[in-house]
Amino acid sequence: MKLANIELKLPPDELMVSPLRLLVSGLATRLGFTVDEIADLKDSIGEAFLAVADRCKTLKGAITVRWSETQENLSIRITDPSHTFTKVENVPLVRLLEKVADEITVGEGEEPDMHIRFDLKDRRKNLFKD
Repeated sequence: MKLANIELKLPPDELMVSPLRLLVSGLATRLGFTVDEIADLKDSIGEAFLAVADRCKTLKGAITVRWSETQENLSIRITDPSHTFTKVENVPLVRLLEKVADEITVGEGEEPDMHIRFDLKDRRKNLFKD
């Protein structure tokens, strides 16, 4: 299987969460995630997107969602165009992310972002065989 690295720019609009979830579902399916894992992944990425969108919906710019696969990890970064997203304040979102992700970080600096990492090495043995 070829590794996918995708960058998607979406307006900070809650209506964009449905197309994002559809894309996440398709990408996760090709990685062999179970139906339950896909549902959790769609929910967590969608809610993370909504948390960032809520911060910057009145500003110009696009939220960047980067999906990056390696043989060992799936990394999803959601970048805030307003540069104001510095922490996750939504407790249910934090609990959901902790349930499904192996690592969650919220970065500050020039491009504040939410980074969600999933370990594929143990979950997906033989996934990347050609």
